[in-house]
Amino acid sequence: MRLYGARSFCTARVVLDVLLVVAALLIAVQVVVTAVLLVNPLHSLRQHFQVTTMVTVPARVWSPEGVVRVEPGIATARVDPWAYITYQPASRWFVAVTAVLSFSWWACVMLVVLHLRRAFTNVSAGTPFPRDNIRCIRVAGWAILGMAAVQMIIDAVMLGFMRATTTVAGGRAVVPLDMLQVDFPLGTILAGVAVVILAEVFRAGADLQDDQALTV
Repeated sequence: MRLYGARSFCTARVVLDVLLVVAALLIAVQVVVTAVLLVNPLHSLRQHFQVTTMVTVPARVWSPEGVVRVEPGIATARVDPWAYITYQPASRWFVAVTAVLSFSWWACVMLVVLHLRRAFTNVSAGTPFPRDNIRCIRVAGWAILGMAAVQMIIDAVMLGFMRATTTVAGGRAVVPLDMLQVDFPLGTILAGVAVVILAEVFRAGADLQDDQALTV
């Protein structure tokens, strides 16, 4: 069984082509929805243009006692009252800010897919480590890090928006600390760093190969 070779790289390129088409379709749909809502923020399409987050609900509002039970002797359970809040647009600025952040994330996704596709195209053509491939891998790595950065910006903007506009049981809206930890894009950051490092390893290998060619 061969796990690599021209055929396997062609298959990877086909997968990337499918991802590219799916991403383009999703972006096109979002462009249409955004355009409609910029004209009329209260259009019925607003139900497809949502921002969802989670907040802490005071125990005095919803007491969890007796709701969750765990078999004794196995574990103990702590139930935190949380609630989902889904925001839908009612103004053009809400649509505009949300769209800018969303399209920024999608732009990073497209950069990753396009540059990886280009790299796989070069490999399937028989040139696995040209300088162009190294540049493609580097750009893909930085784009992955860009996805993580946009995600953190979205979280920060959403947190500021909630604190400025939303109250829960008469108090300030608070995002659960556990949710902030889960939502932190650590995996995306590590993936981006790994790809950037891989590009630098390839660059160092290409430099070494060039040096050897000159000495010969």
